[in-house]
Amino acid sequence: MKKISTILLLGLFILTLSFAAAAQDLSGEEVLTNIENARQAETASMQMTMELYNAAGDMRSRQLNSRHKEGEVEKSLIEFTSPADVAGTAFLSLEDNSSSEEDMYLFLPVLGSVRKISGSQKNGNFVGSDLSYIDLTVFSGANYKDNYQADVLDSSSEEYLLKLNPTDPDINYKYGKMWVKTDIWSPKKVEFYDQSEELLKTVQLEDFKKIDNNWIAQKITVKNEQKGTKTVMKMTEIKFNINLDDQLFTTRYLER
Repeated sequence: MKKISTILLLGLFILTLSFAAAAQDLSGEEVLTNIENARQAETASMQMTMELYNAAGDMRSRQLNSRHKEGEVEKSLIEFTSPADVAGTAFLSLEDNSSSEEDMYLFLPVLGSVRKISGSQKNGNFVGSDLSYIDLTVFSGANYKDNYQADVLDSSSEEYLLKLNPTDPDINYKYGKMWVKTDIWSPKKVEFYDQSEELLKTVQLEDFKKIDNNWIAQKITVKNEQKGTKTVMKMTEIKFNINLDDQLFTTRYLER
């Protein structure tokens, strides 16, 4: 009986190692594909609070809505609702999956018109936050695969560490590093490095919750390591697979 128990334990140990090896034997591209496939929702609507902290720790708070719709053209819309000085400010992103071309638009109420964001402007800070416009397209639902090529730096049964090499010439980061949770196939931390290969920005994703079969981080902290500023986004309401009219994702809607 003791011999049989030993054999069974040895078999279970080998089986466990086999599963662990299988989980670790993925390429960077396959990990990014798993992240993409983990997103089941066709549409998403979120209400959130954005907290902006300066280097001294002083905080300003803003409220905004974010909506996203999958399709041949991936559509994302972010609208600020308060305070009064930013209310009505909106950002629209339209990405054609057939060509990977992406159009970005910003509406500022004080100007009363839509401005297209292109080229190096995509690396500018979004409404005084620590996020660039390119960062927004990733966090609002666009795929990392559209902007980065990934190599595996390290792996275990619990997480992958990837190096992200920009494929979009408009991205001003030299490279990034991303830690990915294998249980839910979601990034939990991302680091971005400048052209001098100095750490520029750290993104921390926390408080994961499963809603309608979709895992989402309810808190995202973006810290500029060189300036000492940070932006904290807290999700207050999240809805998936709701009806979103295509007319929401137009420049005409921004100017309404």
